[in-house]
Amino acid sequence: MGGSTHFSVFLLVAIILLCSSSKTVNATCYATEKQALMDFKKDLKDPSGRLSSWIHDVDCCKWEGVVCSNRSARVIQLHLRNPVREIDGDQEISPLSGKISHSLQNLTHLRYLDLSLNDFSGIPIPSFFGSLRSLRYLNLSGAVFQGMVPYQLGNLSSLRTLSIGGDSSDLQVDNLQWLAGLSNLEHLDMGGVDLSTASNWLEVINTIPSLVEIHLRFCQLDLISHHLGRDTFVFHTNLSSLTVLDLSGNFLGHLIPRWIFGLTALASLDLSFTSFEGPLPRDLWNLTSLKRLDLSTNQLNGSPPDELFYLNNLISLNLRENDFDGFLEGIWNWSSLTSLDLSRNNFATFLPSQLSTLTALISLDLSLNQFRGSIPSSIANISNLQYLDLSNNNLSSSLPSEVFTSKDLIKLDARANHLNGPIPSTVGNCTQLKYLWLNDNALSGSIPSNLGRCAQLKELWLHENALSGSIPSNLGRCTQLKFLFLNRNALSGSIPSNLGRCTKLEYLDLNDNALSGSIPSNLGKLSSLELLDVSHNKLTGTLPESLGQLSKLEELRIDDNSMEGIVSESHFDNLTALTYFNASGNFLTLRVSASWTPRTQFKTLGLGSWKLGPQFPTWIRSQKILSDLDLFFTGISDTISPWLFNSSLRSIDLSHNQLHGGISHILCEVKNENQVLQYLDLRENSLSGEIPNCWMNYPGLYHIDLNSNNFTGSIPRSLFHLEGLDYLGLGNNSITGPITFDFVNHE
Repeated sequence: MGGSTHFSVFLLVAIILLCSSSKTVNATCYATEKQALMDFKKDLKDPSGRLSSWIHDVDCCKWEGVVCSNRSARVIQLHLRNPVREIDGDQEISPLSGKISHSLQNLTHLRYLDLSLNDFSGIPIPSFFGSLRSLRYLNLSGAVFQGMVPYQLGNLSSLRTLSIGGDSSDLQVDNLQWLAGLSNLEHLDMGGVDLSTASNWLEVINTIPSLVEIHLRFCQLDLISHHLGRDTFVFHTNLSSLTVLDLSGNFLGHLIPRWIFGLTALASLDLSFTSFEGPLPRDLWNLTSLKRLDLSTNQLNGSPPDELFYLNNLISLNLRENDFDGFLEGIWNWSSLTSLDLSRNNFATFLPSQLSTLTALISLDLSLNQFRGSIPSSIANISNLQYLDLSNNNLSSSLPSEVFTSKDLIKLDARANHLNGPIPSTVGNCTQLKYLWLNDNALSGSIPSNLGRCAQLKELWLHENALSGSIPSNLGRCTQLKFLFLNRNALSGSIPSNLGRCTKLEYLDLNDNALSGSIPSNLGKLSSLELLDVSHNKLTGTLPESLGQLSKLEELRIDDNSMEGIVSESHFDNLTALTYFNASGNFLTLRVSASWTPRTQFKTLGLGSWKLGPQFPTWIRSQKILSDLDLFFTGISDTISPWLFNSSLRSIDLSHNQLHGGISHILCEVKNENQVLQYLDLRENSLSGEIPNCWMNYPGLYHIDLNSNNFTGSIPRSLFHLEGLDYLGLGNNSITGPITFDFVNHE
């Protein structure tokens, strides 16, 4: 009997333990909740199949984005945020769209709902969301809702996080009183929601002391509630737990409200784009916990106050685009700072030596000021520096070799200064360097050959300097390069053929140097190339046929070189994106069939000094968007075709040919009512007859050159009705009256 009793007790305890287990072994989701989710899915459009696992034959607790309680199997979370628009090849994850079914009301245990970054095409936020009383987390940001935010959301008394709106929100709130019902709210994000008529915004928020984060960026907020009295700076907050405050992009008056300086728990403060002006206050700074401060894009001026330097817990400080000036002696206090942006101000001092004490810095932006003097070599002490921007200042002297000490350096921008001397060879130490911008200086010497060790380089901007020597051949090791600008230097030698290994190159600009030799055929491997500019050099040889494979090429500039040889149809057959082609000033010969029609439509076409004649190239008539045409010195011995002046041409240069016949009937019978011709050069031809009297058809003309032809008669009066005309050349003709005019504000 006793054994039976013990067994019964043991069995009872086992049953109790089993029933109280925190995890239900075979529990499945409730049929009513599964049906609610199926009805919800039915009203949605899901082009990327993100809800493909939502089928009847599968337990809804196992569906993608659905989380059930381990104890009760009730649906408690819906994670339907659209992933960031990641592009995998040509595939892009599409957002959910459509309508939101009322069936979600049947998910009575739902605690977490995230529909952010989807596209609900301007439908209102459903008011029935206010009946989901168990919700603790609601995120609708960036989901393209529109209209008035429903006040029923104030019924969600358990809510901890509310995030609505987004960068391009069309949501509005006329009164925020309902927000006071969210007594447990910790995270509030209404960025982009129009709160311009919610005059009580600060009063209401002040009734929720549980708030830890407030994000109200670009909400069209006015100064402060109209009910706070005249002195709106005398305001005592209950927000003692607040650690993040973002009021950027609003108009909060001209002075920073004093109550903000009393938020002692605040770790992050963003007051950018708020139209604050004048100096920063020099007292009442009780922001002892502050780590991130953004006051950028305001009209603040004067010297930064000592109180700012005393914020020695700062990790990030952004004072960009203000009118600050003065000195920065106190910056040594910011020993924890990892990001400092003082760009677009009026600092005109020497770079402070105390920069070297900011050893934790990762990003330093001092651009667009008036800093002068040299770059201190002690900058090498900032060993973790990754981003350094000193551009658009008045810095002089040479680049210290120590600036390239940090092996973590990713970006150096020192363009538009007065730096001189050579680029230090230590640049090769920066193997993580991706962006090197030193253009618009006075740098001299050669480009360091070990630059090729910077295999991660994506952008190299060295143009507008006095660099000499050859282009390092090992730049071909920088296979990540997208932008290479070496133009307007004094570089010589040949173009390295191994640049063809840089298949990600989009822009290659070598113009205005003294480069010689031929264009390497390997450049035809640059399948991503959009611009190739080797103009104004001393290049010889022929145009490589391999360039005809560059299907993404939009601009090809080879003008003012000494190239020669045959250019055929195959050079152009795959250049379908090419719209700008300037090859004037070479000695090339175009050899195409009489019926050839290019597959591309040019906007600019320069073939000056080519051999094209004796007939005028008929294929040019196929160019429907042509704006600028240069065919000087091309050996054309023909008449001018009338269709040329019925086109959209803005500039025509047919000078130094053997054109003959008259031009009156051509110019005066124009049928193009929207004539845009501005520049006309027909000098050094054999044109004859009278100069036409129909120049009023071309009201935009500012330059006319008819010098050295066989024109007769008198100067037509219609020429003097061209209000913008500043040059008229009629010399070496058989005409009466003045032969050359320079018009400046003529009547």
